[in-house]
Amino acid sequence: MLAALKQLPQDTKAIVRWHAFQINPGIRPEGEDYRQVMIGKLGGVPQFEVRKKQYQEYGDHYGIKFKMDLVKYTPNTTLSHQLIAITPENMQERLIQQIYTAYFENGIDIGDIDELVKIANTIGIPNDAELKTRLSQGEGIEKVELGQRNAEKLGIRGVPYFVINEKIRLSGLQSPEELIKVLSGTHENITD
Repeated sequence: MLAALKQLPQDTKAIVRWHAFQINPGIRPEGEDYRQVMIGKLGGVPQFEVRKKQYQEYGDHYGIKFKMDLVKYTPNTTLSHQLIAITPENMQERLIQQIYTAYFENGIDIGDIDELVKIANTIGIPNDAELKTRLSQGEGIEKVELGQRNAEKLGIRGVPYFVINEKIRLSGLQSPEELIKVLSGTHENITD
């Protein structure tokens, strides 16, 4: 989405709002083995290998450095979502990008509070002890839970999921070119 927005004419007005959605809300707080979770979710080792290859091909094509072999855990992302929720809105996009980079490119456990504090520091959020306390005490959890409930009401089961002008809904990975067509109003045959 962000790559598509950068390619639109400068006078294009767009507001990006990020909403909390946990793909695997039932994951234990300490996380679970990534490979086993994905094999179970996808139905077997062959399907898992195909999905890894798809991620890699998509990433290679669009300049995303997926390094899924570094990913060892499927984290419980509650703390990540809490951190985003309590971060000032003007810093959220950078934080989200850093969280994605940490997980998909570096294999960092984004369910670990100490790792999240380090990630927050990279975008200028200081005061590690205060931040850990706020997260540990559940600050932001109400926004996370509201986001999850709203997603369930909309029937969202995966990410990314785009809602454009409250009318057009797109689920799954979309190329920047496809998103540009939609955002420019020239896309035909949009379906929910």
